[in-house]
Amino acid sequence: MSALFAYRELIRNLVIKDLKLKYRDSVLGFLWSLANPLLLILVYSFVFGHILRGGPANFAYFLMVGILPWNFFAQSLMMSTGSILDNGTLIRKVAVPMEVFPMTTVLFNLAQFLLALVIFFPMAWLFFKVPLAWSWLNFFPILVVQIVFTLGLSFIISTATVFYRDVRHFIEIFLMLVFWLTPIIYDAQLAPALLQRVLYMNPFSYFILAYQDALYRNVFSSLEQWVVIMLLAAVFLVAGYTLFTTCKSRFAEEA
Repeated sequence: MSALFAYRELIRNLVIKDLKLKYRDSVLGFLWSLANPLLLILVYSFVFGHILRGGPANFAYFLMVGILPWNFFAQSLMMSTGSILDNGTLIRKVAVPMEVFPMTTVLFNLAQFLLALVIFFPMAWLFFKVPLAWSWLNFFPILVVQIVFTLGLSFIISTATVFYRDVRHFIEIFLMLVFWLTPIIYDAQLAPALLQRVLYMNPFSYFILAYQDALYRNVFSSLEQWVVIMLLAAVFLVAGYTLFTTCKSRFAEEA
């Protein structure tokens, strides 16, 4: 950790570089990062709000609460498949802690998520007429725990991809499945009992439910919910970092 802290400027510069490259010569800039979630929200709102008519109240806002954290999570995992492989040349030439690269990937997507929040919170209040509530204060603690959880998974995926290149393609399909097994476009409380049991087998469901409690239901998550998401974050971070540090001595020859 002390070595990573010493390279904090490198991490910051890598994140800024990636952001500049992503939006270079773009007129709308970071607003493009909102295009995908906004399109999903419009499509699902139309389908479930006007055709199937099975969505929760204020359905578009309900979708935003879940889709934005999901995009941060999913994009971080997808990009982590290349965080070591795509930096193979740099790893062989420069002596830097390899943990920098998965961390940079997560922080890059976090930066985009935070930029999206600049639009989300005013839109929730002005457009969706959602009243401010004390439970909104829970949002940032939940986000911190999600960052830890996502970083742990990124360590696992970035390591696995170095040795098994098919992981990159597997993650694409896996994330599609996990999306539908996460209560983002439907309310878990209204789901059939069998589906609820499946949902609670998905670790990321607990994070989405916590966000929905804080921003949609305007209630504070229970102590049990906090214990679950904190344990998930701790377990995956320890497991991911242990795997990463065990295998990183072989990254230079495999990447």
